[in-house]
Amino acid sequence: MIKNSIEKNFLEKNGYIKLSNLINNENFDRLSKQIMLETNKFYEENLDRIKDLGGYLTGNLELLPDNKLLEMWNILCDENFKSIFKNIIGKDISNYDVKCSGNIVLPNKGFQHFHTDGPLKSNKIILNLAIHEIDLMNAPTEIVPGTHNREIKYWKFYLSEIFQDKILMKMSKGDVIIRNHSIWHRGTKNKSKHLRILLLFALTEKSKGKCFKQEINRNLTIGENQFKSSHKQKLKEVISIYLSPIYIFYRIISSLIK
Repeated sequence: MIKNSIEKNFLEKNGYIKLSNLINNENFDRLSKQIMLETNKFYEENLDRIKDLGGYLTGNLELLPDNKLLEMWNILCDENFKSIFKNIIGKDISNYDVKCSGNIVLPNKGFQHFHTDGPLKSNKIILNLAIHEIDLMNAPTEIVPGTHNREIKYWKFYLSEIFQDKILMKMSKGDVIIRNHSIWHRGTKNKSKHLRILLLFALTEKSKGKCFKQEINRNLTIGENQFKSSHKQKLKEVISIYLSPIYIFYRIISSLIK
């Protein structure tokens, strides 16, 4: 049995933990530069198509994986991290299926309302890996500690003291954040002139009878994220940005009725 560590207790209480400077080697540096270079190139060469994606107005999009993200996962999962993960989570990392992706915030954009990445019962683990510096200028993720282990209605979240406990997660290159998928969080504005790229690995416990397979592209690609590209979703995105009070009011009322 794994005894509780300081890190394990912190994660259980707060719903997240940051592991500083976890990766620092030549392969990581090489791959980080390559991912950043190719993502920026794709963005510049496909901007017209990207503008049609759901999520472009908010500036929050998904980095769809190629083999480089799988290679980055393998670099992260060395023997040291496997031991750290088991000490914090209490289970072997091999017990999980992993979906590799990334989160991109566009220059001078980035606006999300607070949300979770799924219902409490699905119990997923999210790993974020920084491949460049993320400071207060280039869209750090904002999270609310302690909101991961209980159902919180949208109205209660916004109209209670819970909302006041939010913190901005600055990251240095090589830092890893382990968080529960049900913690309340949001993307913030990227005030810089460059893409903010954060790798994301979603872990789900393996289940008998279910075969997990992730689609891997030939090259890195930018795709839709929270909002899809349908007309209905784009309208919802417009309302969430330009009529933000109405959007929040609608979600509060919806959460009161459910």
